[in-house]
Amino acid sequence: MLNFKSNYPIGIDISSRNIYAVQLKKTRQGFAVRALAHREIETEIDSSPDANPGLVYAVKKMTKNRNFRGKSAVLHIPVKNLSVLPIRFQVGKTETLEEAILRESEKYLSFPLEEAAIDYPSLTPDVNGDGNAYRATVIAVQRKYIEQYLQLMKKAGLVVDVVDYRVSSLIRLHKHFYKVTQHPVILCNIGYFGSMLAVVNEESILGQRYIPWGVHTLIEKILANLELLDSKDNAKLLLKTHGLAYDDLKSADSADDSLPDATMVNMRRAIFQVITPSIDELVFEFQKMISGVMSEQQHTAFEGMYMYGHAALIHHLDRYFERRLSIPTRGINPMTMVALSGGNKFSDIDEGAPFALALGLAMREIK
Repeated sequence: MLNFKSNYPIGIDISSRNIYAVQLKKTRQGFAVRALAHREIETEIDSSPDANPGLVYAVKKMTKNRNFRGKSAVLHIPVKNLSVLPIRFQVGKTETLEEAILRESEKYLSFPLEEAAIDYPSLTPDVNGDGNAYRATVIAVQRKYIEQYLQLMKKAGLVVDVVDYRVSSLIRLHKHFYKVTQHPVILCNIGYFGSMLAVVNEESILGQRYIPWGVHTLIEKILANLELLDSKDNAKLLLKTHGLAYDDLKSADSADDSLPDATMVNMRRAIFQVITPSIDELVFEFQKMISGVMSEQQHTAFEGMYMYGHAALIHHLDRYFERRLSIPTRGINPMTMVALSGGNKFSDIDEGAPFALALGLAMREIK
């Protein structure tokens, strides 16, 4: 008899204004989503979790969903509490590898080393260095913030088994669906207020950045420029329906009978003109990260780019990036690639795209 008892905790992804929760279960066909929930916070979450009592209420309300099972949780804390340090170092003759990582990390921390909780999701030999040389991506957070979040989750009735990091969850999610090889790929999660970019291969994280750019920027631009709109939902609908589609129309044959009518063309042109300056700011952030990776590893050929999160809500965003960066690009909604059980349904499956990081977090099995 097969044992399908769930060892998967509730994955809770806390960002500046949104909380996403996902729990998985095993089936004969693979993963299935046991439960999911989302809640928006009215005010931005402060750096100190103790200053956000509304978090406890929000998490309690979310996990009251009868489909969630158990009290075990894995957690993402907000990016503003994290320090991401790409470091190079050499292990001294009398040092352990971990001692060398701590020594090098201390140079870049804005708080005392003894107050830090440090992890390194990527650690590889530095082929350009001398013997015992390494490259690492270090993530550091003050212990007091971790302790405060653990206490908040306890008040919400949960026990946190692991505090994980977004880049690890995004890589875990991507590797579940796609094979990662020695050839680097670009992964990104487009968030509502901020986004994460990473370049990875099968062995390491070659580059990683958090940027304060999110789909909220585009929504506000549309609301400010199209006076007929009076709600964020309408702005989101225009992003999803029209987005960057005008970029295709510019190069289309005017005699093509499949082209939309003049009203549609005018609307797509208007949306395109409003949002492209902000989109190009995001393109520039990608270009900076790509340049940084290529300066370290010349003649790097990127196998592709995969855009998760709110990217699925921006029509033809992947096509636009593919044209600008000359890298094969795909927008990914992972909720279209997993089974939904227990009545978990979306009125529009695209609503599931922002759950990407929580889904990757929930894939972390607890033994």
